[in-house]
Amino acid sequence: MKKKQTLVTGASGFVGSYLLPALQSQGNYEIHSFLGDIRSRETVEKQLREVQPDILIHLAAQAFVPNAIANPWETEEINVGGTLNLLETLHRLQKPCKMIYVSSADVYGKQNMDVLPLKESLLPKPVNPYAGSKLAAESFCRQYAEYSPSVSVVIARPFNHIGIGQRKEFVIPNFCSQIIEAKYAGKKEISVGDLEPTRDFSHVKDIVDGYLTLIEKGESGEIYNICSGEERSIRYMVEELVKFSAKKIQFVVDESRVRASETSRVYGDNQKLKSLGWKNKHSLSETLLEIYNHLDSEFLKSKQTV
Repeated sequence: MKKKQTLVTGASGFVGSYLLPALQSQGNYEIHSFLGDIRSRETVEKQLREVQPDILIHLAAQAFVPNAIANPWETEEINVGGTLNLLETLHRLQKPCKMIYVSSADVYGKQNMDVLPLKESLLPKPVNPYAGSKLAAESFCRQYAEYSPSVSVVIARPFNHIGIGQRKEFVIPNFCSQIIEAKYAGKKEISVGDLEPTRDFSHVKDIVDGYLTLIEKGESGEIYNICSGEERSIRYMVEELVKFSAKKIQFVVDESRVRASETSRVYGDNQKLKSLGWKNKHSLSETLLEIYNHLDSEFLKSKQTV
């Protein structure tokens, strides 16, 4: 059987490090990683013409919200302009291609609590430049899915996903690192932001399984949540991580970690994706312990090599 030419943008990132092995394990994808600046039309056109993709999985993005707030122009150029470059180039190639656009549950923004869990049919209300850029890119995806005869676009809205390898500025590895450092240094406190908001966390492997499901079964022009369908407070998460340390560690609120316009409760409805045969396989407690143990081991190794 001829393998499907599959191009992945953002392949070197956190999710890409899980997606590429998952694709390889399937055996029917010839995988190519996008190289260069996605903002460059010439670079995008050159690589798409060379690969002639049957499938394009678009992970590349400026995804760290504080950076998006600090530099919304760059975020717009990468997240919207880069996506438009891909779509228009695919359209001009006139070769059938299925694109999985990785958006974000952040597009839902602030919703009334009576609409929870968040469904794909809700009107998005983004509250920061990152979410706004993702929603703007979604609008281009739906436009091309409607009018381009060769471009099929499926929109994925992953909720929070965690796992080994995530950068330490993100919430769970950040908490883990602080707790581990406090544990070995004999400190009694770590810095936190607002611990009361709830979020919907999944193991990154479950998110990647969602992308694989959408490659095979997702319908063009449709939006699919990828989430656990459960809410957990940030407080619950950090308290679980502290338990793993077996130490008594207090939380001190650092105002610089508190975001303006924070959404108080977030969790999603995953029934649409489940109807395609997907299910989440990893429990949150197991996922947190996996991350904590890995970072604890890495910390001890770093001390041994000093």
